[in-house]
Amino acid sequence: MTMTHKRTSIRRTAIFGMITAAAMTALAPAAVAAPERAAGTGESRLYAPNALVLTVAKGETVETATPLRAVTLTCAPTPGGTHPAPEEACGELRAVDGEFSALRSDGDRACIKIYDPLVVTAEGVWEGQRVKHERVFGNSCVLRSEGGSVFSF
Repeated sequence: MTMTHKRTSIRRTAIFGMITAAAMTALAPAAVAAPERAAGTGESRLYAPNALVLTVAKGETVETATPLRAVTLTCAPTPGGTHPAPEEACGELRAVDGEFSALRSDGDRACIKIYDPLVVTAEGVWEGQRVKHERVFGNSCVLRSEGGSVFSF
């Protein structure tokens, strides 16, 4: 193989690689943002992504806590994931505009005052915005009282 032939081959490979990369770059947003088709209507509905990973861990801080449970929660286009009550959890999050610190379920519940801390986390995307939430509850009763159905799993 001559030096000229090697250069031509290298140029063709480089050009093919650039064309492939350009095509993938152009097609990727269309594949990711493809609208959902409404059943039987032919019209499309766009929705902001809502996908979260929720965890409960035993301990005082996220860094030192021992994970106990984790679930996924997807709220758009329909509630789902591994969360045991996705419809209720998504409804509560929508009611507080995704503000986890505003969640309340049973504020009148009397809880024993034994300190057995649990750390909850929520990480992912809510209404197209990245979210990261951490909160420590004094014990499981306080978590059920103040964490709503979002952290009831």
